[in-house]
Amino acid sequence: MLQYRADFRAGLHSRLGCWADWITRAAWWIVIVAVLLTGFSLYYTVHNLGIHTDTGKMLSPDLSFQQALRDYRQAFPQYTDTLVVVVESSTPDRAGDAAATLAQRLTQEPDLFTTVYLPYGGKYLDEHGLLYLSSDELQKISDNLAAIQPFLGKLTRDQSLHGLFAMLVSALEAVQDGEPLELSPLLDKINEAVRANLAGHYYQLSWQELIHGKTAGEETHKRLVILQPQLEYSQLQPAKTAIHTVRELVRDLRLDPAHGVRVRITGKVALAHEELQTASRGALMTGLITLALVGTVLLVGLGSWQLFLASVLTMTAGLIMTAGFAAFAVGELNLISIAFAVLYIGLGIDYSIHLSLRYLELIRDSTPHAEALREALTGVGGSLFICTLTTATGFYAFVPTSFAGVSELGLIAGTGMIISLLLNLSLLPALLFLLPPVRKGNVQPRHSRIMGKVLGLPRTHARTVLWAALTVGVVAVLLLPGVHFDFNPLHLRDPQSESVITFRELLESSTTSPWRITVLTDDAVQANSLATQLEQLDVVDRVHSIEQFIPADQAEKLLILKDLALIVGAEFELQQITAMTGFNDNLKAVKDLLETLDRFVTTDQDRDLSDAAARLRRGLKQFLYDMAATEAYQQDIQLSELEESLLGALPRQLHRLDASLNARAVKLETLPNELLTRWVTDDGRYRLEVLPARPLDNDANLREFVTRVQSVSPNATESAVVNVAASQVVVDAFIQALTSAMLVITLLLLLLLPDKSDVLLVLSPLLLAAGLTGAMAVLLHLPFNYANVIALPLIMGVGVDSGIHMVHRFRSALPSNRDLLGTSTGRAVALSSLTTLCSFGSLAFSMHPGAASMGKMLTIGITATMLCMLVVLPALIYRHIQSGTAS
Repeated sequence: MLQYRADFRAGLHSRLGCWADWITRAAWWIVIVAVLLTGFSLYYTVHNLGIHTDTGKMLSPDLSFQQALRDYRQAFPQYTDTLVVVVESSTPDRAGDAAATLAQRLTQEPDLFTTVYLPYGGKYLDEHGLLYLSSDELQKISDNLAAIQPFLGKLTRDQSLHGLFAMLVSALEAVQDGEPLELSPLLDKINEAVRANLAGHYYQLSWQELIHGKTAGEETHKRLVILQPQLEYSQLQPAKTAIHTVRELVRDLRLDPAHGVRVRITGKVALAHEELQTASRGALMTGLITLALVGTVLLVGLGSWQLFLASVLTMTAGLIMTAGFAAFAVGELNLISIAFAVLYIGLGIDYSIHLSLRYLELIRDSTPHAEALREALTGVGGSLFICTLTTATGFYAFVPTSFAGVSELGLIAGTGMIISLLLNLSLLPALLFLLPPVRKGNVQPRHSRIMGKVLGLPRTHARTVLWAALTVGVVAVLLLPGVHFDFNPLHLRDPQSESVITFRELLESSTTSPWRITVLTDDAVQANSLATQLEQLDVVDRVHSIEQFIPADQAEKLLILKDLALIVGAEFELQQITAMTGFNDNLKAVKDLLETLDRFVTTDQDRDLSDAAARLRRGLKQFLYDMAATEAYQQDIQLSELEESLLGALPRQLHRLDASLNARAVKLETLPNELLTRWVTDDGRYRLEVLPARPLDNDANLREFVTRVQSVSPNATESAVVNVAASQVVVDAFIQALTSAMLVITLLLLLLLPDKSDVLLVLSPLLLAAGLTGAMAVLLHLPFNYANVIALPLIMGVGVDSGIHMVHRFRSALPSNRDLLGTSTGRAVALSSLTTLCSFGSLAFSMHPGAASMGKMLTIGITATMLCMLVVLPALIYRHIQSGTAS
């Protein structure tokens, strides 16, 4: 084996020498061929490489949870890739009207929206909504309406300020005559409208709350419109047109705070859309600053503009060719595989730095130009070959994983390393031959006395350095159990973005939580049985099914509605006979009501009602006083605005009440098709919707919710399940990939390095750097996530390459003074690490939380790797020499 490795090294050295001689003769041809290949790759990439932002395609379709999700989406495609428009108002009336208006307009855009769905709204619920109340609640509404029936008729016929105040006058007089009418809520609501009008604020009286005889719950002030947009995945922002259309319609319909409505957009599609916007915000400026910083560091580190230009051109050509291979091999990049560019730049420039600095070292040592190029290739080419073999094979170890995003990344990045090697052994030396740096005599870099001592620490205090490294390593191992993977995708998005804020608010309520779980069942019997089991779980608030749309106690409720129709039904036949009132009629009505209130508060009436009347009297007096101080046309506007505040929501509520009086018995077969198809498939399968009992903005709650539900129904699916299951797949994929990569790299090093102890020299600092990275992540409360986990293969690649270069230099060309860090290899390792830090460490300041976490993890990992390779590895080498075991 030893003889084989010696023959291999000798053969490789000889072939590299011949290759260098040929390059000096064919430099121009090499450059021309490289330019043609780069141009072709660029053309092919532009016309064939796409970007697919559908994260679901990054996971293997054969995974059980992926199959369950696919079955669900095939059964109910209307729930796939949705936008959730959240419409809020201070009253349920305004929220409902605004949501209905917006939904109606969106249905007129079939080219942009496949489906438009208004949960708990529409014609069907207008007609049957009262049946979903309890019998007691319905009876109370019936009693309230029966009590005010004489007054309701007046308001129905005259839906104006005049009609409302005339009704109030009659009602107050009836109370004085002993009628038991509960008018306090209505008087207070009217007073709120008057006060809002005086303050110039938007207000709309809720007739829904008045008719129901109670204040509606908070959830009724928030209505959802569920949209399924047509997405263009070939575009970087697939939902841009759809979201822009929604916002334009909201603006055109004046659904804004000035008109009492707040509209926000969230949902899976909106979250992805805003994530891309956040990632691209300031990206150009940050990229230019980073490019300038990296360029400066590289130019200063290489010490020659010729070396700088040759290195950058080589790296650029390799990146374009790798992109061309990606276009050929996979066709479309996903949000993981697109990171191949990060890996290539970080590792590709490393190859160029090592070769360029070795060449420069020889030039400064007065070695002739062609000979320096030959010695640089033969001296560094061997380590570059081993680096490529180990790193590329390590990346290829990612391919068999079930995480398609990582698998494709491994294929592209591994091939990119081979492309980088070929270019750095051909194009780079050809460019260096054609653009030789200006010779400045025998001028080697000199360090200050202090810097010399610092660089000499690993040699002069090797034992101390190694004991310190061992101590730090033990502490790191103790901290590693604290490393965890954050699977919550919300944590990777801008917490200040509209979609994230709205999504989190929806998660706080089980009624609106987007992370509910869906279960498909074979039939109604299984659905009812499974729903009963799920409702026994303490993590489940309730289970929805099509059964919830079959009202209970229908016979009793229909009798109540029949009686109510006999009492008030005739009034709705006169709705069109609305009196035409003008300014004078309305003003007189205000004054008449004020006079009635003056008389009413002086009588000995019910204290609550008397207090409410007094409050309204003060408000109306202030209203008339302020109105008298304005111009005539402004007075008309003020009265019209008050009328709109008080009666704007009345027509729709009267319409709904009228429609509900004609409700009929509800059966499964009488449900509207739009509703039925959202719960039952054509082949008879039933959908269950499991709502959480606890807020799911807490990761522990989310994981427990999913785990407990799956214990009852293993085929449960939807976003909550996918988030938890996918996180385990990603963690397993990276553990598998990195473990396989390390095993393969270890075997290759055993085969290719001249001494088995060299394998320990390369891997020991790398393992220490990995431990330090994990420990620092724990101390800084920086969990791994879908974004920053990509940093691991780059850290591994940089560490392995740096270790190979350092050990190769130690074995092949260690200076007589044994100053390993003073060689071009030591400087190349430091410069390569610095350029990587400058390139990707700047991501730590990104506005995108995911990119920022990746930048932080890379900064920690590359810094740890650089320290281990420049301090611990030299100390190991010097102890190796001192122990007398070095060959």
